[in-house]
Amino acid sequence: MNRYSRQQLVPVIGVEGQEKLRDAKVLVIGAGGLGAPVLLYLAAAGVGTIGVADGDRIEVSNLQRQVLYRTCDAGRKKVDVAIEALKALNPDVDLRCYPQYVTPRDAGVLVHDYDIVVSASDSFAAKLMINDACVCEAVPCVHGGVSGIDGQIMTTLPGTACYRCAFNFTSRDASAVENFAQTGTLGPAAGVAGTLQAAEVMKYVCGYGTLLTDRILLFDLSESGFHTLPVMKREDCSCCR
Repeated sequence: MNRYSRQQLVPVIGVEGQEKLRDAKVLVIGAGGLGAPVLLYLAAAGVGTIGVADGDRIEVSNLQRQVLYRTCDAGRKKVDVAIEALKALNPDVDLRCYPQYVTPRDAGVLVHDYDIVVSASDSFAAKLMINDACVCEAVPCVHGGVSGIDGQIMTTLPGTACYRCAFNFTSRDASAVENFAQTGTLGPAAGVAGTLQAAEVMKYVCGYGTLLTDRILLFDLSESGFHTLPVMKREDCSCCR
């Protein structure tokens, strides 16, 4: 009660919402610029079970935006350091470690065990793969992306427009899209996107507010501008039609 006292004072959370968070199972795929703030806020909020999937190792160049890690962590697996940091933050959370890159072969099995998934990968191909697995398994997903000083967040539920509906890429198109390593990214932009993803998860679990379904939230930190665009469910979508 002491740990979550300030959070429970928020009317849309309360004791009932805190219990829902305790009982929730959330999978975060990607423990980088987006995944780091997502993981920190979900663990701090008291989400009962958090899965962390990432096959990458920490590099010094990550530290500008991946706030879970320190200089002394360079060379270590991201999931190992993330688990240590989250346990130190909140030892009551059940943390599940997946030190691997998620593939189409295992994505469906992995997401099936969770109530909601956070797509925090920096690769469009991976984002599409996660989307397809979540749609197939009827698991909600909060998608996020960041490039430079801009970001996008979208939530999909069974029956709503999916990520492919918004970004009509084929796998070949996705591989041609520049990722953040080529375009660069501002650390706070990743932090804003990840924080908004964590907020979407809490809204879904606790059942308050309006989720970013059938629309995508866009932000531009150069203008401090936020706006949403509608996303229509595509009849020709190869995933959710």
